[in-house]
Amino acid sequence: MKPLLALLLLFLLGLCGDGYAQLRPLRIYLNPDSSSYAGVRVSGQVWMRYNYNNPGTLINGEEASRFFDISVRRLRFQTYARLNGRTNLTLTLGQNNINYLTARSGEIRLLDFYIDHKLLPYLTVGGGQSGWNGLSRFASPHTSSMLTLDVPAVVIPTVNQTDNILRKLSAYINGQWQHWDYRLVFSRPYAPVANTQIGPTSSFSYVKTGVQTSMYVKYQFFEHESLVSPFHVGTYDGKKKILALGAGFETQQRALWHLNTAADTVVTPLNMVALDVFGELPLRKGNAATFYTGYFYYDFGPDYIRVIGLNNVGGGVNSGGTFNGTGNAFPAIGTGHVGYFQLGYLFGSTKRPEKIQPFLSGQYANYERLTDPVTFFEAGVNLLLQGQQSKLTFAVQNRPVFDQKVPTGIRQVDRRNTVILQYQIRLE
Repeated sequence: MKPLLALLLLFLLGLCGDGYAQLRPLRIYLNPDSSSYAGVRVSGQVWMRYNYNNPGTLINGEEASRFFDISVRRLRFQTYARLNGRTNLTLTLGQNNINYLTARSGEIRLLDFYIDHKLLPYLTVGGGQSGWNGLSRFASPHTSSMLTLDVPAVVIPTVNQTDNILRKLSAYINGQWQHWDYRLVFSRPYAPVANTQIGPTSSFSYVKTGVQTSMYVKYQFFEHESLVSPFHVGTYDGKKKILALGAGFETQQRALWHLNTAADTVVTPLNMVALDVFGELPLRKGNAATFYTGYFYYDFGPDYIRVIGLNNVGGGVNSGGTFNGTGNAFPAIGTGHVGYFQLGYLFGSTKRPEKIQPFLSGQYANYERLTDPVTFFEAGVNLLLQGQQSKLTFAVQNRPVFDQKVPTGIRQVDRRNTVILQYQIRLE
């Protein structure tokens, strides 16, 4: 338990800190009216984690029921430019999940390179490799301004399957008109890197697939959110009054395949729809309430299930393993119906710059292949040292463990926890 105590101690030390100096924008202006400018953004998240591993997990070949590690969850270097208030250029380099398993091969790779131009006040067109996605609010999440510790896997259902850390080669249009905000994206997904072996359960196909089309539309009741970036903010730290209702879809022909009972190859489309609502309501004395809830229907073909462990600590599994596989993985995504929520409350302060923001989130999913529902919970607290620019987060995650039980199917047999302390820095 010593690593767990170390996490708690570091978090308490953060609560007692003296705060940080105001961080200045890293930007230069190219003309007198400031309509043309260029800038740099740098952000990163470091994790200290104590994981109660799935049964049979191997760490460097040795079975381990628990494991403490330190990792770089995300690292981003971004340059951007705007010309005459109409044309934008964005270039982002970065990487995720640099941990003991990646050893010395955690290379920095290209994430974003895209250009867009505002044709009309309500219409922008663009293209390149980008995070412009439809379907739902957090299909394009602003990962350094989330309410919760991390982006839940369930709202990014094709991550690292046919994309590059959510980024795709796309052309898109977007805009805002009165209270409406909209985006339409046409993507050429990458060839799938996993789960392409054909069998009776659906998996991503290795054939000539169709273009992936997605759309997301939202109606904003109060203040309007920016549409300069594709990424949706998870919390504004009480600085905006937001209530947004959204709906979206994503579809792709010939995206998946499986074998039918006659052992014939059947190629099927990918179809997903979502409805969600996001709100942040500033209250008295600098306090604020933040909430998000969404309903998702995913059709990946018959019995599709994806077991995923974000920043997974496990290096393999022995004969004592379960359907969950290694480390912190669990069946997060599949064909079926999903509900997800986030709830947080910001306690402001008139005496100190630091703010405290406890939060709770949860997932409930009924997947076609599993006998029992999937439930995942996360509870924690953000210590905003300088807003989202300097932030500590302490969180506990609770996940289900599934295994095959004859003759009743794949059922939940246990639950396991993960305790994480994150520090986030963001310069822009």
